[in-house]
Amino acid sequence: MDEYANGFGHPHGNYWLGLEHVYNILQNHPIFALQVVFTFDSPDWNWVQGFYYGFNISDRLDHYRVTFSFYYPSPTNPLGDSLTNGAYTINGRPFSTYDSDSSKHDCPGRFNGGWWYLDDPVCSRANVNGKRHATSFESSWHWQDDLGDRTSFHDVNLCIVRFTGTLLLF
Repeated sequence: MDEYANGFGHPHGNYWLGLEHVYNILQNHPIFALQVVFTFDSPDWNWVQGFYYGFNISDRLDHYRVTFSFYYPSPTNPLGDSLTNGAYTINGRPFSTYDSDSSKHDCPGRFNGGWWYLDDPVCSRANVNGKRHATSFESSWHWQDDLGDRTSFHDVNLCIVRFTGTLLLF
């Protein structure tokens, strides 16, 4: 858990900021969104994105539980909701790692990384912390809603966005 709490990787490449740093950032403003952006290798579909408004995580003592208020796909290039979709929502789930698995199904081992996994053999409908060209679907980058079994992504970005305006839903 320490590695995911403190961060790892290279700031100019693959980088995990660290859950403790994310927690501290989220304490500075009342409303944030988690922006998820996928860019693709194929020329027919450049990118898709979605926003999880009301994004927050709890502190380390509570295992960095994640919460969202609602999901809003981009109106122009929408990304399906693989984090809060029905029975497979990760809303309220603690963060799991190899050495601190709250899923009870070896999800960090099967998916090759830490995440807010379900307490279910499915583990998650998304894996943004997996390997880019893994040999198994579970351990590869994937986002099942809208993208299905597609794993040919060029890049996956998770961004914390400070929400300062009014969101109009039509």
